[in-house]
Amino acid sequence: MRRTTLEAVQRIVGRAVTDPEFRDALKAHPDTVFANRDVTPEEQEALKAMDWDSIGSVGTELEQRVSRMGFARAGCH
Repeated sequence: MRRTTLEAVQRIVGRAVTDPEFRDALKAHPDTVFANRDVTPEEQEALKAMDWDSIGSVGTELEQRVSRMGFARAGCH
């Protein structure tokens, strides 16, 4: 796999985890999301097959944990 495609896939997955609107667009209109991105047809098929709802719940949990850590640190000062 070319490095540029790996980076493009990583950006798509990373954004899907943290951006619910992007994740919804990826589920509803993946070909539009892939337009102008350097991902191969095989990578596109793999991304289309992902369980984006589960990934979304991971993103939500991550946000909650980070938020709680921020509050905990704020209370320590």
